[in-house]
Amino acid sequence: MKFLINSMLGKLTRFLRIFGFDAVYANDLIDYFKIDPVPDEKLIEFAKQNDRVIITKDYLLYKNNRSKTILLEGEGIYNYLSQLNNNGLEFIFNIEKARCSMCNSELKKVNEKDLIKDLILEETFNHYNEFFQCINPQCKKVYWKGSHIEDIINKIEDKLELNS
Repeated sequence: MKFLINSMLGKLTRFLRIFGFDAVYANDLIDYFKIDPVPDEKLIEFAKQNDRVIITKDYLLYKNNRSKTILLEGEGIYNYLSQLNNNGLEFIFNIEKARCSMCNSELKKVNEKDLIKDLILEETFNHYNEFFQCINPQCKKVYWKGSHIEDIINKIEDKLELNS
């Protein structure tokens, strides 16, 4: 399932990408449409053309595209993840399926650790052996399964009462 995330949910976009969901952020479409902010009708058009489900807190956007939109309520990232979990999304972390949290591109395993040495902190380079890199040539962000990921996984398991 592919998503289009409304502009008020940037943190949720990053979380979905970390968990391997193809999630386009509405603000990333400003250059595409050459409009800031991107109007609801353009978001709906983009979602339909690209077979994406819209995730929003905007009731009017939801009302205009009910069949392909998930309306979130309340506040807080774990509240949103819980609502999405109740809509059938599973949050099981697998770094090999994660997407770039910045640009939504796929990640590729780094086979030669020395190739990314200048892109990360020396401490990280020395402590971890498995790295993944964004395949987007304009991004190339490097990822690893560090304590920050473990913290997210633990919070999700605790707050959503998941078994992963």
